Amino acid sequence: MTTQSVSAAPTVMVAAVARTAVRPVDGELAGWNPVVLAGVVGREVLERAGPAPDDLDEVVVGCADPVGAAGADVARAIVLAAGWPVTVGGHVVDRGETSGLAAVQAAAASIRAGQARTVLVIGLGLCSVVPPGAAALNRTYGAPWGGVAERFAEAGGLLPGPRLAERAAEDAGIGRAELDAAAEESRRRRATAGASPAIVAVAARPGDAAARGVYPGDPVAADVVRAWDDSAELPPAFDDDGLLTAATFAPPADGVAAVLLQAVDDQTDPSASQPPAPNAAHTSANTPRSTHATDDHTTPSDTQPPAPNAAHTSANTPRSTHATDDRPPPGAGPAGQLGSTVTSGGAHAPRAALATVAGLGRAAGDPFDPVGNVAVATERALAEAGVELEAIDDLAVVEHDAATVMLVARALDMDGERFNRSGGAVATGNSAAAEELRLIADGLAVPAVAGKRLLLTISAGPTGSAAVVWQMSI
Repeated sequence: MTTQSVSAAPTVMVAAVARTAVRPVDGELAGWNPVVLAGVVGREVLERAGPAPDDLDEVVVGCADPVGAAGADVARAIVLAAGWPVTVGGHVVDRGETSGLAAVQAAAASIRAGQARTVLVIGLGLCSVVPPGAAALNRTYGAPWGGVAERFAEAGGLLPGPRLAERAAEDAGIGRAELDAAAEESRRRRATAGASPAIVAVAARPGDAAARGVYPGDPVAADVVRAWDDSAELPPAFDDDGLLTAATFAPPADGVAAVLLQAVDDQTDPSASQPPAPNAAHTSANTPRSTHATDDHTTPSDTQPPAPNAAHTSANTPRSTHATDDRPPPGAGPAGQLGSTVTSGGAHAPRAALATVAGLGRAAGDPFDPVGNVAVATERALAEAGVELEAIDDLAVVEHDAATVMLVARALDMDGERFNRSGGAVATGNSAAAEELRLIADGLAVPAVAGKRLLLTISAGPTGSAAVVWQMSI
């Protein structure tokens, strides 16, 4: 009797990251269609990493409100609008507040299973176009979550995440002064952190330029940081005696972020090779180009796909199988490892990984829990990574509001000062699934240094929680 060896699951690496700046609703990004802007950011990620579009096996989009301009399989629409080969598939992940990290986890699982080797993950959060809760705005086909309210009626009914967080904070003895201080600290950290290397400057496409003094073509190269006067003077945002205010609640915002995941063969050290030096065509994975506002990637007319060339298949010429080009099928052989691209002209130089996926975890809990059993999700991610929480160097949590972050810290029995060292969404606004990928992009865009090896990203809300441990390259 002979035994057949089973190949170990490939390691998942991050080859490149990119995102737009985070801007307020009805601001500079308001005129963009989510499909078109996602294509701009996606092309930037591919350019930073090296692969040609036909090296993509799949595009996975995290979107908490996949309706309207973000509906009807927006992932597939992004592929086609970007001019990528029609043989590249796409699908959307909607998992409430954790849609962005859930999309990352789905892509990583696909690579580990050998179903793909190169997957582009996009987080959509153009709230100017598709506002939070958009699925419930038009109830022609019935209200979402039908039958759920009846089940929990005796318990007082379900509430939105911020209301649950506010109630839980009060029960935990967290006062308004503490929330105000946390929000101010988030704003201070975000303001002093400067522009992230992950940002690609896109052109402004305002919906109403005259009213805001914003003009098409203006570069949008930095996050906005909200300003408020004395937060103690602000009225409660919800209940008259509530804790959250406009300063401590993250309002909807606009943004798109993307992460390119690739398979790495176990016998290869993902940090062994260095990326090539920047040239006129593109910069390194960690350095944004300063000319995006005026080049073909970001001008207001940037809706046309690139012309086909020898490096990739025409968008209108489907491949019958992967074997028809020089790229092996998913899971076959070492070609393409470390983010190298294989074209008809031969293999490009390998690219160094920004990081590898060390651990994944997700959980759900009582729908009245504003942080979705986050301790379990985090424990699962840490267990897979084989590390303790104390070993994590940087922790990043989606700031739906200041109360949520404090509640996550308490659930993990941690000092909240360790979270979001560069500030969070309370300071800028929350761009939904894009905010989750922003935490990854900003955390990994800066090369790791001694003592900064592990990043933990967390998203939590009443629909559940998700956590990912990233091991950064040094």
